[in-house]
Amino acid sequence: MRTPGVGFLAVSAALASYSVRLPAQSLEGGAVRCKGEVISRIEVSARPPLEIAGSKYQQRVARLVTDLHATTNPSIISRFLVLRPGMKCTEQRRLESERILRTQPYIADATVTAYPDDAGGVYLAVMTVDETSLIIGGGASGQTPYVRAFRLGEANFMGEAMSVVGNWRYSENFRDTWSARIRDYQFAGRPYQVSIEGARRDLGGEWAFEASHPFLSDLQRYSWRTTAGSRDGYRSFIRPDAEPLAIRLKRSHADGGGVVRIGRPGRLALVGASVSYERELPEPFATSLGPGPTEPDTSDVLLNRYQRLGTARINALAGLRDVSFMRVKGFEALEGSQDVRKGVELATLFGRGIDAFGASEHDDFVSANLYVGVGSPAAFGAVEILTEGRRDGDTKQWDGLLASGRAATYFKPTERQTLLTSVEWSAGWRQRIPFQLTFADRDGGPRGYADSWLAGGRRVVVRLEDRVLVGRIKQFASVGVAPFVDAGKLWAGDVPFGVDSKLSVSVGVGLLAALPPRSQRPWRLDLAIPVNPEDGARWRVIVTSRNFTRMFWKEPGDVQRNRERSVPTSIFNWP
Repeated sequence: MRTPGVGFLAVSAALASYSVRLPAQSLEGGAVRCKGEVISRIEVSARPPLEIAGSKYQQRVARLVTDLHATTNPSIISRFLVLRPGMKCTEQRRLESERILRTQPYIADATVTAYPDDAGGVYLAVMTVDETSLIIGGGASGQTPYVRAFRLGEANFMGEAMSVVGNWRYSENFRDTWSARIRDYQFAGRPYQVSIEGARRDLGGEWAFEASHPFLSDLQRYSWRTTAGSRDGYRSFIRPDAEPLAIRLKRSHADGGGVVRIGRPGRLALVGASVSYERELPEPFATSLGPGPTEPDTSDVLLNRYQRLGTARINALAGLRDVSFMRVKGFEALEGSQDVRKGVELATLFGRGIDAFGASEHDDFVSANLYVGVGSPAAFGAVEILTEGRRDGDTKQWDGLLASGRAATYFKPTERQTLLTSVEWSAGWRQRIPFQLTFADRDGGPRGYADSWLAGGRRVVVRLEDRVLVGRIKQFASVGVAPFVDAGKLWAGDVPFGVDSKLSVSVGVGLLAALPPRSQRPWRLDLAIPVNPEDGARWRVIVTSRNFTRMFWKEPGDVQRNRERSVPTSIFNWP
């Protein structure tokens, strides 16, 4: 029987052949490995975060959570599969379908299992468990107004793979901040992503738009992306024993491009091109943003320090990939599964300035992203490095140099314990726009140093953590503990008000909870205590809920915000 051709993740009339219902109670034989059998049907079971048997109280709680949650539409799940009725079933496509489903931020776990049918073929049973999709948060104070911030949203609105989030934050000296973001992970029933966001900040505002066909799998042939956005705001500079200063910065950007695959899945190259536009307008003087009206500052350190830039470029995109995916448990989640990359990836971009869109800078731009991962589910190590820089066409000097990276090991002496070691570094040289690295950055500094006044141009942070799964609370959640030690150091570099710091250390313990138990997005309650609090640091209680299973390295905000807006970090994970 000839297998009909199919494009990766294509949505066609053949979807009508899917049987979207709960799997049969009596399975037609045991599970089998796919060996080229024809797929007769696909059965999809999309489940809510909690399905609890037991006491009436437990069932009422589970029912309440389920009533507040819209389970993912089975047709959404079907469209992410790279198998369909009438195709030959292969282990590669079965496992890849599982992995693609697990990478979706609204799905906690997914399995795709093959069973023999009565006609000598197989049918597929697809089962997914949703993440808890309600997004809610806020901030409070002991003084009026008692409520200082509020966040509300849905990570899987109406079960249609759409994230909708709104935020409000009180400002004591200026206007309140309002922001909203909408992202559709399957726009118009296709594997396209569309994101729209906007904000009215206390000073300034921003908007951004992005549409893309992200590179979700080595099985697809092409990927494309287009973006546009603008931001008007202030960049603050921390100063020792003095109030911060700020420089107003306006930025706008746009780009469009794509890549095609050359080679077989697992060992391939991506090549392509893009056109980009970038405009940066820093003010030539600093501003004091204390209580009352904003006032220009006469500090010589920041006077005429940063350059205005308008550039349009044609960019060549190229990447090499020799990786396989390994399913592991308990690396970045308590019990949840994630798929880590084993092998090597290298993504590069080479850009050349052109006369277009009102820009006339004839500069050269280069960026690169290198990843290497090796190991097993019991012991794994990886390193990722990101760099970029610009060469001025007139002076022939390099500027805007940025580098960051992470090296980490995961060691599991038992199923319930994970020893995590991580070294993270960031650096910038000759920045064209306002730039400082601090210990106060949420992702960049040691925990407990959010109020630190230390800043510099280069930063290294070492993190040690012993994460232990304690057990489950009934069928509601998994719980764990994680004692940790963070240590960091800053070097002044060439940034304003930079210092060479001594080693700054914090110790603490975290309480972790995952709801549902297999969630990839655990909640953390960390108590962090600085060992040397004289630098402005103090003990803090930190509450977070974040998903790190989809990425190895989340670049700190004080580095990421200085990168070129129109340049993708890696062509392998557009967007």
